[in-house]
Amino acid sequence: MASPNWALPDGVRGEADVIRLSATALDQSDRSCPHRTALKARPKVWPLERRRYSPWVDFPLGLVKEALDEVEFQGAGVRDAVQRVVARSRSTVHPGAATWVSHACDAYLRAGEWIDAELEPEGIALRPEPLPRIVQHRSAAELRMLTAWGRWYESEDGRVREFRRLRIGRAGERGAPSNDALAFVTASGRRARGNVYRDVPVPVVADAREPERVRVVEVVLSGDAPPRVVVDAAPDDIRRSYRERARGIVADVVFADAKRPGADCADCKTLRSCDAIPSAPGLLGVQAKGTHRRAWSVTTGRQYLVCPAQAHLRELRLPMASWSDGEAARRGRAVHRWLEAAHGRPGARACDHTDLPEPDAPDLGVAGKIMTAEEYAEARPYLLAHLAVCPLGGAEPLSGVMPEPSVAAYDPAADVVVIAAPDLVRTVGGRLVYREQKTTDGPLPGGDAERLFARFPQLALAVRLIAHGVLGGDGTGVVELETMTRTGAEVRAFEVSEPEVQDAARQVIVRMTRRWRTDVEFRANPGHWCRGCPVAQWCPDRAPADPAAPIVVDGVRIDPVTGEVLNAAGALTDRAAAVSEGLAEPVQIEEPPF
Repeated sequence: MASPNWALPDGVRGEADVIRLSATALDQSDRSCPHRTALKARPKVWPLERRRYSPWVDFPLGLVKEALDEVEFQGAGVRDAVQRVVARSRSTVHPGAATWVSHACDAYLRAGEWIDAELEPEGIALRPEPLPRIVQHRSAAELRMLTAWGRWYESEDGRVREFRRLRIGRAGERGAPSNDALAFVTASGRRARGNVYRDVPVPVVADAREPERVRVVEVVLSGDAPPRVVVDAAPDDIRRSYRERARGIVADVVFADAKRPGADCADCKTLRSCDAIPSAPGLLGVQAKGTHRRAWSVTTGRQYLVCPAQAHLRELRLPMASWSDGEAARRGRAVHRWLEAAHGRPGARACDHTDLPEPDAPDLGVAGKIMTAEEYAEARPYLLAHLAVCPLGGAEPLSGVMPEPSVAAYDPAADVVVIAAPDLVRTVGGRLVYREQKTTDGPLPGGDAERLFARFPQLALAVRLIAHGVLGGDGTGVVELETMTRTGAEVRAFEVSEPEVQDAARQVIVRMTRRWRTDVEFRANPGHWCRGCPVAQWCPDRAPADPAAPIVVDGVRIDPVTGEVLNAAGALTDRAAAVSEGLAEPVQIEEPPF
């Protein structure tokens, strides 16, 4: 709940009465931490600890804006502008990021041509404006500033103003509250003569006249999506809409005190003093810090094992190629959706046959509202197999059932925020039990803890999380792997307290994070797996694709569609396992921050 009596929390110093909010911060997702956003909106509040910054460019969209400045205000060619911007960057720019910057500039200029052609019949010609706009208001209690990050345009007579919002890969919601805020800054803001991100307050320049028409245009930098006008209205209408729909959200954002641990913690000013995220020294099994504070998950580690360049370009949230899911990915997604819904029902009752009607039944039960009939028909045989091993069955008392919880912990020894997404956590007979669930059309996975943890590193991380008390309890418990086929299911269980289990888990996590923590180059590792890489289009070192050939990794043949291991003479290497799992699981596309 937002509170106007917001006070400085522990772990920071400075002045809380200066508020500088980006209009895009109004679009908070269910993964965003409200407290972190409120802190970020206070530029004169600093953490007590000294912050270490990324040695590489982690916001390539900023390079796009710099290059476009040279093109629009200095008449430079796109290629020359991009080369100069990349060359003078004080932080390392990955070759794949540089490739995308050039592509994005081309896409933006092409969008500008479409916008010009659209306005030409109205006799309107827009020119780029070098000074951004800012809304500032000082009261006896505080100074508030509202900013908009993007590109600015105006007609020569000043009657039409336009703000262009840059989107990395996908269009946003047309009714997003940030659009009202962006329009408000465009209509009511003054041109900043100073730096809108450093000066307090910001010196501004008065306008010769007020606009009659204000537009906000969304430009997706993919090259194939036309620009979209999300606001086109008179200034008075924009101010009224802002008051009615956005101003209350602004107050909620800047005075928020709720905390939601997750990836946002990595750059939060109060991470070390926050009571919402568990501190787990040694969670990753290392005792030395990496380049700077970052977030890590098993997905990140798996991507890095396959190819450091892929992991880096995905961490930068560059646009990913459209992905045609194979049968295994579609099936796994449908099964997990059904299990999450079924295990999240009130009363934590076990799944049974009544929950799984025939695919042609008029009422599909649990599946009815979360998947299509075709998806259900594909998933049902595996779900029927699940019934015999449902984690909510059994005679022992059950409590604390959490399907698909979001888990975050901070390892201060490594200076890494660790993110996990268990399939199910529960307490059985007073003991913590963590379950991962997989589907397969191949043979059930076998081997000891060392082999299975290498194949499914989520299990290794689960052991570490329980042993370090991140999920509560006394550091003991059980980690389970449930594997479902069309004809049956099996559950393998590992006691966290057993030394060989702990040792196997630590070795897997150390191998996944050791080089990642200190890498600053993220060199490409081209191979057969490049054809399934969603960011290969930006990689200058990608291997040529051969869609017909099986993928071969460290001597292991892997089905390029399902991710199933076709043959393996010995134990799977970490990288072979990572390629296999990466193909079997659907590509997760996170919403870029802009």
